[in-house]
Amino acid sequence: MTNYRWSVLLFCFLLAGCGTKFAYNNIDWLIIRYIEDFVSLSKSQESELDERLNVLQQWHKDTQLPLYITQLEAIEKVDRSELNSTFIVGQSDQIKNHIHTIINQFSPDIYALSMQLSPKQDSQFLKNFREKQQDYYEEKLRLNDEDSRARYRSRIEARLERWLGSVSKEQKQIIFVWSQAWVNTNENWRQYQNAIYQDISTLMEKKADLHIAQPIIMNLLLNNETYYPDELESQLEQNMQTSAKFLVDIAAVSSDKQWAYFMTELASLKSTLMALQE
Repeated sequence: MTNYRWSVLLFCFLLAGCGTKFAYNNIDWLIIRYIEDFVSLSKSQESELDERLNVLQQWHKDTQLPLYITQLEAIEKVDRSELNSTFIVGQSDQIKNHIHTIINQFSPDIYALSMQLSPKQDSQFLKNFREKQQDYYEEKLRLNDEDSRARYRSRIEARLERWLGSVSKEQKQIIFVWSQAWVNTNENWRQYQNAIYQDISTLMEKKADLHIAQPIIMNLLLNNETYYPDELESQLEQNMQTSAKFLVDIAAVSSDKQWAYFMTELASLKSTLMALQE
């Protein structure tokens, strides 16, 4: 089983503004419900996972929340006129590091859970994992390139509205140019998910053979990039650089009202994270 999505889910609650305090205080329940979308857990498995998640949450509260607060404070100090691509890429890299830290900490727990699953649970997980993969990618791959770029524009606008309060006509034009420069990675992500599925299938069949199972588990939990198609990593880097460039452009034409809204949202999030430490 791979825990990358679960770690991203946790980080989403912290930085994406989706009911942060409620989500964080109920993260054990939310993650268990998410897992049970893939596999039904026994009472003992659920109880053990709940205990492990409580320990993880306390570790996260003690060691990780202060790092997020420090990062927000660094963003608050940057003058709008001095914002540049290097700074934005650096912030993105920090977020990736935060996620990888959670993955590394949570990996032993996911490993323990995966070893406890019965053959019936393994089959159920594999079936549901594949179905969710297919549903997701069939929806995305039904879109032609133009529609994919339109969908990408909508996501950018929604995220900017979340942090700026509104998006001006000039900013929408920047977003349009941004979407045209974006490299469509949908097909490569499908290849990546297929490779993940193949290794999970092998793991389910060979779980008792540690010589086979252990390297697979380590890759699934700690080294997902090994499943990337050859060109995907460079495409993701290109898209990151493109995003950083256009975010600088967005900030440069932002109004004082928008920037004040952004600062207020940062302060609100920082206040919430500080409250979560108590």
